[in-house]
Order: sequence, then C-alpha cells, then structure tokens
Amino acid sequence: MCCKGPIRFAMTQDYIRQLAKKFLDGTATEEEKKQLHAWYDSQDANSDMTPDEIQPEVVKVPVGESGETIRNRMLDNLKALQNRDEPVLKYHWVRRFTFWSSAAAAVVIAGFLFLKNTHKTQSSALQLVQAPLGKTLDIKLPDGSHIWLNAGSTLTYPKSFSGKTREVVLREGQAFFDIVHDKTKPFIVHAKALNITVLGTSFDVKAYRNDPDIKVTVKTGKVGVTLRDKPEHPAVMLLPAEQAVVAPEQAVKIQVNEISKPAIAPWKDNRMVFEDELLPEIFHALERKYKQHIVVEKPDLLTEKISLTLHDQPLADVLKVLGFSKKFNYSQLNDSTIVVR
Repeated sequence: MCCKGPIRFAMTQDYIRQLAKKFLDGTATEEEKKQLHAWYDSQDANSDMTPDEIQPEVVKVPVGESGETIRNRMLDNLKALQNRDEPVLKYHWVRRFTFWSSAAAAVVIAGFLFLKNTHKTQSSALQLVQAPLGKTLDIKLPDGSHIWLNAGSTLTYPKSFSGKTREVVLREGQAFFDIVHDKTKPFIVHAKALNITVLGTSFDVKAYRNDPDIKVTVKTGKVGVTLRDKPEHPAVMLLPAEQAVVAPEQAVKIQVNEISKPAIAPWKDNRMVFEDELLPEIFHALERKYKQHIVVEKPDLLTEKISLTLHDQPLADVLKVLGFSKKFNYSQLNDSTIVVR
C-alpha cells in the first residue's frame, strides 16, 4: 500500500461518506465494498488520522404527522363511535371504524378481566418457547395463527384456546404476529405494561428488557392497545404503518407515531431496518443477532440516532461503518465482548 498522502486525496471524505451510506443501505457493489475496506485498512496503518477528523454522516428521514396529532386523531375517531346519531358518521373515514366499535369495548373489558384473573391461563397445559441468541423461530398456534419469535425472546401460550379469548404472553423480547381472524374470540397479547387486542391482523411487538420502550407496530388490520394498569383508559386504536410507543417505567401514556412499511418486522426476513433509532438500541439488536456483548465507553453515543438498513454483513464491517458515521473506535476484547470507545 502506498503512503497516506495519495489515499487522502483520492478517497475524499465525501466519497467515503457515500460508500458508507451505500454499505449501510445494502446497495454497495463488491468493488465499492473493496474500496471501503481498503480505506479502513489505510486508517489502521496510518493512525495519525483520528476519528475527530471525520465528519459524521447525518441521515435524514421524512417527517410526517407528530405522534400527538395522530393520537388525537384516533381518539376523536373513537369518541365519534360512541354516539351513532352524530352527523360525523356520514363521512367515509368514520364508517370504516364502525365495525370496530364492539371490538374497542372488548379491549377495555379484556383489560378488566386480565386484572381480575392475573396470569390465569385458558388451559393448564402451557407451552414455553425461547428463541436463542442469533436465531429466530416460527411458531404455529392451535388456531392456525403464526408467530415469529426474534432472537433472545420468550413466549408462553396454551395448548388449546378453550375460553372466550385467545391469550399469549410475550415475557421477553420481540415477536411478529399473523393472527387468524375470529370476531367471536379476540386475540390478546400481554407484553410487559401493555395488553394488545386484535380480531385478526398482523403486527409486531417489541418488549426487550434492555430497550427503553415497548413498541407495537401494525402491518395489516387494526390493533387496540391498552395500559395494563390503566384499564379505565380508552384503547388506542392503531392502523397499518402506525406504532404505539410506551416507556415501561412510566407507563401512563401511549404515544403513536407513523413508521414506513419496510421498517415493520424486517428481522423475520433476516434484515434489520432502523429509522431514526437510538444507537444503544441498534447495539442491542446487533448483540442479539451476532451473539456478542457490546460495551459502550463513550457516553456521548447514548443519545446518538441513525437510520440504516442491514442485510447479512459481518459484524466487523457494520461496526466499522457505524464508527465512521458516529466517530467512535471499537476493539474485540474477547470472543464474546466488544468495547466501543
């Protein structure tokens, strides 16, 4: 390899930044990957160029309605359903919600029943399923519904759904639910501080212990979300491409945001898509996928956010590009621990 001067002039920071973005998006060609790796190797060989000399990459994401606006819109829809005589029902967007009125009531009732019979199961025979780190599982339920369980997740469900509801408990982790429709028997997911009720739809629930929030994201259909300890609060109704976010430590409010469809449960197809996510959450996801423990020794990174798409890139390559974008170094402490500085 030649001296460091030609590399700096031939591989400009703008060009490296473009290569890094294409790598994270999964669109880089093999030749571009080789160029990027060669540049990293040159930095290792010429340590006088510190991370502070590299400008961080800022990835913009579209800004839609605010979470507060969406929440208010859906609450207004529910209030409209409480009085069928009001003129507002003549509008098409309200009529789309009419069939859901009874289901919304069922959500609240289910919340009361859950508090009254906490952790009672519909069958004495419970199935416990755990997905190990680095692997996902596909589970078929007694009613024909499917659940994909992400790495490091634990789920319990009965051998048969014999009661008036179909209930499962996501004890830890993340799961994607594709639920068979049954208007006579609502499907309820208990996940940490939330109860999620549907009649038949597909949605993702993320409730890892070391992530700051619980997230419920709808792919198809409609989903009702209630706070377990606030059964008197009306259910928040989610539509496709909407996400409910709750901080489990302060579970007093459900915030609703919009999310793009590619970012809904890509993990079950061996992809990782993050939209304006905190870096610690991305590190946690990498830990589970690659069976590594990542120790962050640079406090500034804890509030950093980034948007990126990952496919099956090696962890070392992912960390190199993230390090370039967010100005950090990393080292492999042992076989299972990585230190970020």
